[in-house]
Amino acid sequence: MTRLLTMGFLGHDAGHYAVSRKRWVNDVWGHFGMTFLCGMSFGFWRSRHNKHHVDCQKVDGDPDMHFGVLFSVYPHSANWKTPLGRFFLRIQKWAFWPLSAFYWVTLRYDAVRDLFQQPDKTKVDRFVLPLHFLVLLVLPGFLIGWPATLLAYVTMACLSSLMTAAVFIPNHIGMRRLGPDDDVSYLEQQVTTSRNILNPPLLDFFYGGLNSQIEHHLFPRVSHDRYRAMRPFVRAFCERRGLPYSEASLYRALAAVGNHLGDMTEAHRTWRLQGHAGASS
Repeated sequence: MTRLLTMGFLGHDAGHYAVSRKRWVNDVWGHFGMTFLCGMSFGFWRSRHNKHHVDCQKVDGDPDMHFGVLFSVYPHSANWKTPLGRFFLRIQKWAFWPLSAFYWVTLRYDAVRDLFQQPDKTKVDRFVLPLHFLVLLVLPGFLIGWPATLLAYVTMACLSSLMTAAVFIPNHIGMRRLGPDDDVSYLEQQVTTSRNILNPPLLDFFYGGLNSQIEHHLFPRVSHDRYRAMRPFVRAFCERRGLPYSEASLYRALAAVGNHLGDMTEAHRTWRLQGHAGASS
């Protein structure tokens, strides 16, 4: 399971052209790690993820702040406007992590959809993605039987989704949000909207460098194995300029995520009590 997560991290580095100076090398590893092994659309993900870096924590620009109609990470998000969204809004603090285990369903659906809706960005994916299902699902189904294959595939997908969420979600949720009127420098935006995770160096393999999220956002084209060594220099640089450098243990980071989701529930409840119930219907 950790090897699958590692290949996903390799695809992440490749998406930032951090694996090699040669574009084709990054493309090969990205499509192998993400599209073939993880069942995602590497071509579309790269453009979407790079937009996240440019517009990090901007409500009107960061795609990672929009969770469809199920979860809210900022006030007046899309799920405030739908019955299903308002239902999940009441329980999102407790439902978020159990449902994260099924994030793979969304990833697979988006990958197939992007082949048709984003043909210019998924030219390679249209050949590689079918191989994911053929090699990891269809062939094992015929060779060892469908019940065992489906059980193994779903179990692997659910566990990898939870592990991925545990790595990615604490990086930004609960950190500073930027509205359309916020005019900040690139440095301030990337530092103040990101959170580093404190952990023993021995566990860095689990995070793929994303526990050094501040360094990653400042230097996305640097290979992730160099981020830990960069931390003291970036921290000192931020301190000299009065920029908050956020670091937290994984436990405290996950608690901050839960508290933030609960705060959004409370924000919606307060908004309704102020007489806006009809506006959300």
